[in-house]
Amino acid sequence: MSEELPPYLGVLVVDAERYGSNSDPGQQKLAEAIPEVVRVAFADSGLEHVWDGRLFPQDTGDGLGLGFDSRHLPAVTESVFGALQEALVARDVWMRKVHRGLRLRLRAALHVGPVRPLGGGRALVTAHRLLDAAPLRDALTRSDEDRTFLAALISDRVHDDIIDAGYATLPTAAIPVHIKEYRATAHLHVPTPSGDLLTTGLVPAPTASPTPDTPPTSHPDTPGSVHNSISGTHSGTAIQVGHLHGGLTNR
Repeated sequence: MSEELPPYLGVLVVDAERYGSNSDPGQQKLAEAIPEVVRVAFADSGLEHVWDGRLFPQDTGDGLGLGFDSRHLPAVTESVFGALQEALVARDVWMRKVHRGLRLRLRAALHVGPVRPLGGGRALVTAHRLLDAAPLRDALTRSDEDRTFLAALISDRVHDDIIDAGYATLPTAAIPVHIKEYRATAHLHVPTPSGDLLTTGLVPAPTASPTPDTPPTSHPDTPGSVHNSISGTHSGTAIQVGHLHGGLTNR
């Protein structure tokens, strides 16, 4: 007998960069700040009702997760990430006064799919796989930590259903993701790129494979290295000339 499909929900998860490298008091301050900056981002996006009505909220200490009605996906996709970057900038000003080594930068992942009532199912697993993806971590590593406070991965399903379909606009870069058993294309979004992200792009070009060294070739009309060899018995003088203008006298 087949089962009914659980509600089709949007899933947003966030995680703090280098959370474990902070002291215990520092971790406590970050853990308190994470839900606050996400709440502010939803409120500043005009989506405070989505935050207030969030489903199966998850507090992971160094991050959080929440579900919401999929009809809000266009607004969440288009507005929340930019607002979250700004909320993190404002929070960083306060953190500078507390301790300069205390810094809150977030990774985020957005997905959509069937979610069980208590917050279980493949959709949640996929969202957390995206959150742990190397390209997402790399985006923060390659950016200026004083300017870029957020990097997000959008699942291919959200990109197809929301962005490609024209329900929302968001600049992204497609990138392959492979973590554990999960392989897919995801879409990287950084609201405020900086550092290497500006010089090499959100997705750096693949490095060309080195080719084996080959000996130089010469051409009669092309200047370059000339290699000559003499074999046998020779008691005279060997003269090598590249270009000669006028006569040559050998004494």
